[in-house]
Amino acid sequence: MSSEPSARPPTEDGTAPAFPPGTALPPEVLAELPPDMAFAVWQVLRSVTLWSREPEQRRAAMFDPAYMKEWERRLLTAPLEPEARFPLAVIVGELARPNPGAGRLSWACVCVADWALGRGATRAALAFAEAAAHAAPEHPRYAWLVGRLMRSHGDPRGGERWLRRALKLAVAQRDWETQARALTGLGNLCVEIGRYPEARELHTRALRVSRRWRLREQEGMALHDLFVIATEEGNRTEAELHARGALDAYGQLSPRVCKLAHDVAYWWMDGGYYQRALHVFEALLRHFPRPDDRIQVMGNIGRAAGGCGDRDAFDSACRMADALSPLLVTRSTVATALLELAYGAVALSDWPLAAQIAQQAADAASERSEATVLTRAAELLSVVRHPNPAPGLVAPRTGSGA
Repeated sequence: MSSEPSARPPTEDGTAPAFPPGTALPPEVLAELPPDMAFAVWQVLRSVTLWSREPEQRRAAMFDPAYMKEWERRLLTAPLEPEARFPLAVIVGELARPNPGAGRLSWACVCVADWALGRGATRAALAFAEAAAHAAPEHPRYAWLVGRLMRSHGDPRGGERWLRRALKLAVAQRDWETQARALTGLGNLCVEIGRYPEARELHTRALRVSRRWRLREQEGMALHDLFVIATEEGNRTEAELHARGALDAYGQLSPRVCKLAHDVAYWWMDGGYYQRALHVFEALLRHFPRPDDRIQVMGNIGRAAGGCGDRDAFDSACRMADALSPLLVTRSTVATALLELAYGAVALSDWPLAAQIAQQAADAASERSEATVLTRAAELLSVVRHPNPAPGLVAPRTGSGA
């Protein structure tokens, strides 16, 4: 293998890979990988990351083809997990060529990223996804994938940069589905930081693109997101209209219907219809097997149970949320789930517990720059830490019942 290439500055849009050449990859990348896979994955990750940082005209001279071919052979016969072994070998084999096939290299990087995500190796997954995007710099879907992963794993600024890049590429290449997905991702980022007018504009654009090109699932997602914004703004008529439209666009067999039902139940809970919402959350729980989704449902069950005055159900939800915490992959739902549990404690007038959980929610939101959740948690803390909290000031809004 030739000597390591010199560093180059980040690209104009700031989407340079995370690991600079000429230095070792961060040790936490090794630590988060399975022990029997760590070194092999680390070596390939380092090579493809260095390669992706180099200008195209300098890439051909980076690696010794004979060495890379022998490395490819060793990988193919190594006792490694097949889901990672084969795409790792493809990456090394492609790097052995003077002009690697961008499609094969990018797809192999995505396969390794998917494998790494399934094992909680977030940094490695992000690095492989970035390498895929840089190997195919004109491909909008790889840029969208990196943006989505960064958004999910607590880097909203990086996620926004990549999603805007994906949007620009998708418009230029007339990739309408990726254009709609990028607009949706950007809109959801705006919701997370409380920029609702901008979020509404982005989701409305996604809706127009989806309807024009008859992308029914994307249309449903845009309407679903507009429903959420309408509920945040207290526009009941608009919320009902968007919810019905999203259900029609999804179709009753779409797995996204469960998420829509969850968000409608949350809207009911926010209006004080706790018992009705609790029934829906409990019925939906089995449809959310992923720990990151499941903890969000548990948080809502806890809040609804608190609103119903059911201390046993509330305590059970807290215990289940605690048990899920070590299993989380993205932690994108932790702050929200904790905030809902804090509201449940408020409804039960357990002020010390409400303060404890609200502080945990604020800490989790701060780590991920979730401005909306952080603001609500801070508001809740300012009240529940008062010597004599007034229940009416902190309890969620109440309605007339189910």
